[in-house]
Amino acid sequence: MWQKNPKKTIYTLNIDNHAPQVTAITFPFLQRYADKIGADIHIIKERKFPEWPITYEKFQIYELAQQMGNDWNIYIDSDALIHPDTPDFTLLLPRDTVSHHGSDFAPLRWKYDRFFQRDGRHIGSGNWFTLASDLCIELWRPIDDLTVEEALASIQPTVEEQLSGVIETHHLIDDFNCSRNIAKFGLKFIAIRKLMEQYGYEDGGYFFYHAYTIAPSLKASEMRKVLKSWGYREDDSHVSPPVVKAEKIDGAMGREDLEWLHDTAKRMASVVEVGCWKGRSTYALLAGCLGPVYAVDHWEGATLQEAAAVKAGVKPFEDFMRNVGKFKNLVVVKMSSDEAANSELVPAQIDMVFLDAEHEYEAVIRDLRLWAPKTRKLICGHDWAFASVRKAVNEFFGPDKVITGPGDIWQVKMEAIQ
Repeated sequence: MWQKNPKKTIYTLNIDNHAPQVTAITFPFLQRYADKIGADIHIIKERKFPEWPITYEKFQIYELAQQMGNDWNIYIDSDALIHPDTPDFTLLLPRDTVSHHGSDFAPLRWKYDRFFQRDGRHIGSGNWFTLASDLCIELWRPIDDLTVEEALASIQPTVEEQLSGVIETHHLIDDFNCSRNIAKFGLKFIAIRKLMEQYGYEDGGYFFYHAYTIAPSLKASEMRKVLKSWGYREDDSHVSPPVVKAEKIDGAMGREDLEWLHDTAKRMASVVEVGCWKGRSTYALLAGCLGPVYAVDHWEGATLQEAAAVKAGVKPFEDFMRNVGKFKNLVVVKMSSDEAANSELVPAQIDMVFLDAEHEYEAVIRDLRLWAPKTRKLICGHDWAFASVRKAVNEFFGPDKVITGPGDIWQVKMEAIQ
């Protein structure tokens, strides 16, 4: 039934200003969407369920929505990019039905209990964009019949999620509970994509960009590409020219990370980079540091994907030299990390070491053992989003010594451990 001036609230979750390089892009579009559909925005910033994983804080919506007296409740992840043309789905969705962007096949991800078995629809929630009226507020009802351990034991991440290095079991607690609530309370459901097909839009995904299996720094970089495909052009006038040039080199490191490398290298007399590939981050370091930058890599590929690319004919070393070979302060050390650390080409002491090679736990520990003793001022690295990297760095230095950010950077000041 059509409602006159229904009260709508868009919720998003952002604890401790998470991933500011991403939200700097997404929040303006979130506000624009709220203005378009006449909704308020409520950012969940404080923890109410500290014993549960952070993503479980989404279930504050259950009480918040009732306190606010909302007719419609919309949840959008803070790292989701919403196209300005996105329609007001509250005009299309029946009030007795809940919706989210897509639907996974539930048996792939959850261990079934009696609610899933009884329901039989096998709906797996993708809770990054979710919509429900006050009639269906149970979608966000907190778990009251399972312990944290029991809930987590019911979650089975897909192979893609496991291999991403970004997604762990606890990240999926919200998807699990929404899926279970749909089954438990028999909520009617339709995916946004299916809803849009009813109105002639075969690709409802056109309105969104959300990639949850990649690191925050890569998200920001990819979002800029998406914005360009949408017709938006970012003003680069506030960005240092070396960083703009570095971004043109093939690679995954985001702008905020490159800016930090460039600015930090300015304060160093010497830098070692372990893992250079085609030179995207190397360019930022070379442009910043006045002294030598030792580029350590065997250029055979630090990951299976890179190794496969080399086998298929990609020549990363040639690309690397084409991209950064003009710098007079470049010292190429075409060796493995082990060989370079013991080579006479690299001095016994270096101001700054930047690690961005293999990201498996054992490989990170090995690199830390090799290079930390040779570091005078700062040892740092990339891809903090990888669980293996976090585990290795925290174990080696102790979590109280590690500074995280900006972006996907981690850093340890040597004065803190001496």
